[in-house]
Amino acid sequence: MAVHHGGKVGKAGKTLASNSSSKSDKSKAGATLVKHKEEKHN
Repeated sequence: MAVHHGGKVGKAGKTLASNSSSKSDKSKAGATLVKHKEEKHN
């Protein structure tokens, strides 16, 4: 799968990849990515 750089989705991916992100940040980022995948990759 292509890696997105920039924009909301890219930021969410970076948040998930980073170990310094807080748990609540990660869950928000995960939700953003799931939503994006459903909208754009089906």
